[in-house]
Amino acid sequence: MDPLLQAILFFAAGLILLVAELLLPSHGTLAVLAVCALGGAVVTCFRMEPWLGIGLLTVLVIASPFVFMWMMRLWPKTPVGRRLVLNAVTSTPERQRKMTVGQMGRAITEMRPMGECDFGEWRSEAISEIGIIPAGSRVRVVSLENDGRPIVRADAESGDGI
Repeated sequence: MDPLLQAILFFAAGLILLVAELLLPSHGTLAVLAVCALGGAVVTCFRMEPWLGIGLLTVLVIASPFVFMWMMRLWPKTPVGRRLVLNAVTSTPERQRKMTVGQMGRAITEMRPMGECDFGEWRSEAISEIGIIPAGSRVRVVSLENDGRPIVRADAESGDGI
């Protein structure tokens, strides 16, 4: 067989094996075979003409990071990649209702000092201003933190709290 034809066949086989690695779940086996085939093309070129072998080796070494990055970007879009790569779950957080100072609610959990309060039709995490507030106590918003989280105090009129 003509050495030039042999080098071209090795090179083509290496490229086909790289594409097959991208499309088939071979766990790197096809990639190893592709590297061996491309190495065979380089060795064949070295035997024909040393400068041709050096040129092909240089091209492969320079192109390999670009091919690798291209394959990594393309792989999640393949049928196998779609099954193996997790997609990012993007959900928009619910906008919290605007809190107002003086608003009344009920402590759902015991507040030591943080807990959850029910303010009508929605719930919010809140911070106790003073002491522990038992679950079920009526609370009043006394101030708001920068992130909108209410700071509550047991309602003195209901007699709940410590």
